[in-house]
Amino acid sequence: MRPTSIISLLTGTLILLCAPWSLAGTIMVDLGVEQGPMNHRANGYLVSIEPTDPPMELILPLKPTSFRGNTGYVLNNYDRLKQAGVTEFQLTLGLVFEHRALQIFDINQIGLDDNYGPWLAHVDHVIDQVLQRQLSVIWDIYNEPDLATVPLNDNERLKEGWRLAYQRIRQRMPGAKIVGPSVSRYRLLKPFLEWSHAHAVFPDVVAYHEYADPSEALSYVADLREYLQARGLQRPISVNEILGQESWTITGYTAAVLAVYERADILSAMHACWPDPQDTSRDNVENTCDNPTLDGLLYVDRKQKRPGWHIYKAYAEMEGVRLYSMTDRAKLHALAALDKPSGTVRLLLGKYEDDSPEETRVVLKNIGHLFPSPDSRTAHLCAEQIPDVGSAPLESPVVTLDRTLSVETDELSFTLPQFYHSDAYYVRLSPTGHCQAQR
Repeated sequence: MRPTSIISLLTGTLILLCAPWSLAGTIMVDLGVEQGPMNHRANGYLVSIEPTDPPMELILPLKPTSFRGNTGYVLNNYDRLKQAGVTEFQLTLGLVFEHRALQIFDINQIGLDDNYGPWLAHVDHVIDQVLQRQLSVIWDIYNEPDLATVPLNDNERLKEGWRLAYQRIRQRMPGAKIVGPSVSRYRLLKPFLEWSHAHAVFPDVVAYHEYADPSEALSYVADLREYLQARGLQRPISVNEILGQESWTITGYTAAVLAVYERADILSAMHACWPDPQDTSRDNVENTCDNPTLDGLLYVDRKQKRPGWHIYKAYAEMEGVRLYSMTDRAKLHALAALDKPSGTVRLLLGKYEDDSPEETRVVLKNIGHLFPSPDSRTAHLCAEQIPDVGSAPLESPVVTLDRTLSVETDELSFTLPQFYHSDAYYVRLSPTGHCQAQR
């Protein structure tokens, strides 16, 4: 067992000692530097829900903000998701396969024999239903059209299908927003944007999927913003599928991805669905797209929580303003928020692919912002490890620090016990309380 703390005990009260940055992983949060409100832009989901499953008590604590799905999923779950707090619905019209029951059109069939009639009939039928129910949706014309038999950037039929659908939506629903092209990787995005700009069918929300190292995510968003600005365009950005197939069950990776996309200040980001190593319930097809597990945040029994569920719940609880944070390692990510009315600082931390034996240190600067009165300088620290148990269930996080602190200076420093290779951590510093009372 490694050393677990640099916190020294003095007459029953924990005093946190300041220490210089070292070779150990270090997270620094500055309470004196605010970076705008917490928007929970990464709290989105993809198709993995049914009208009665999972139960609302497993959805409501996550405070979902966005949802993306084909016509069947959006129409069947719209009212329930609105009740849960979803405000952004991306409705996908075409995928690379057909599913009539869910009103999915196979984009490989668009324009065969120069016939675009079936595609436009599908678009009109979906518009009719949206108008009849007076739903508010963003129109996602294609999902991953780069995976079509002939990829989008080389496919004139798909480009014409986009143009026709774009114009039909504009004609029948003036003011409607169109999102896309929802390609499977950022590197595939710009050729289509060039074409759509040249043909006056540029999306209102620019969207792509990305599953790589979260350290690269901010550079992609910055590059896209620079690209749009150079062309005189202002568009929201949606990374409408995040968390990759090889990594979505890794606890620390999940927390890192949420931290990065919240800091990116984009419109939305949705959890992707992938093969589930423990689910063969549907025709031996192992995929969280096909079961109501919130994209695998729940175990295959639809009831037990996986580590990802606890991470999303922690993320949902982070209210107030986002604080400046930084780390000294590329594989260590942090998100920090200050809820001023309650005087609570919350941290969501994630590491992955980190085999270092060193401890992870947290440094909170300008901690005096928490104490309006110099006469009261105590705070309660609650730190919970969300261990990486893969795709297995996790009943609850593990409380590792539950202490009342006497704050003697304007800086606090402490070490997180048991912060291993691919774990996540949820840390709260508040005026009073105990860990159990805060959950």
